[in-house]
Amino acid sequence: MNDSSNAEFSMLLWLLGLGVATLAAHLSQAWVRVAQGRANGVLRQWRAVLLAAAVLGTGLCSAVVLAMCAEALPFPIGYHYGPAAGLWLAAMVACVPVVAVAVATQRAWVLLGAGLVLALVAGAVQGGWILAAGFRPGVLWRREWVALAMVVLVVGLCAALWVAHSETAQSSPRRSLWRAGGAVLIGMTAMAGQSVLMFAGGIHHQQGSVYQDELPGTVLCLVCGVLLPLVMAAMSLDLLLRRQQRNQRNPKDFSPHKRRKRKHRSRQL
Repeated sequence: MNDSSNAEFSMLLWLLGLGVATLAAHLSQAWVRVAQGRANGVLRQWRAVLLAAAVLGTGLCSAVVLAMCAEALPFPIGYHYGPAAGLWLAAMVACVPVVAVAVATQRAWVLLGAGLVLALVAGAVQGGWILAAGFRPGVLWRREWVALAMVVLVVGLCAALWVAHSETAQSSPRRSLWRAGGAVLIGMTAMAGQSVLMFAGGIHHQQGSVYQDELPGTVLCLVCGVLLPLVMAAMSLDLLLRRQQRNQRNPKDFSPHKRRKRKHRSRQL
């Protein structure tokens, strides 16, 4: 392929990564709302919390993989099995307290703290995936660019959690737009932070990937860009059907016995 074709293909992969991360954030928010709608406490809704955390952690890892594939490198990328699986599992587990906070409270300062934790998790996961590729001659981090990447992640993810889960957003008549904006902001922040972090690691100056034959990046890219969106779309459809069934079982009509009764006074002649 020529340079223009490579540039277009890289842009498509980058946009695909943005879409996958945004869809994962949106689905995670949906499971948070499911847990909030059941007044049994966070511990009683552990299934919804774990699903929301798993989807959010998967979205962060998928954004990294697709962003790495979007870079026009002159060599194929691969990953070591152990660190790749460990990073994926660690991302899902580390998102559990963030999701639990979003379920339990709508206070702004608590959500900002959860956003800070999520930013630290995202930065560690993104840096871990870069190291898991086994670049040669080796990654040399430029501290000023690493700091800039963390600033992008902290500002973007703190703002995203506030936009999606704050009391202001939940009480707004346009709360669906607030939630969509929060999901898009998470996707954009994840991709932007990863791009800055890859520049900080100098991957464009690398000459090869040690693990290119162990876990090929093209295979993982297909999983993250094709299989995972299909699974998340099916999960979103399942949640939509459940909500419709719940609304049909519990209609919001006013029952006759809840209406106020007028007091009639009988006149005595």
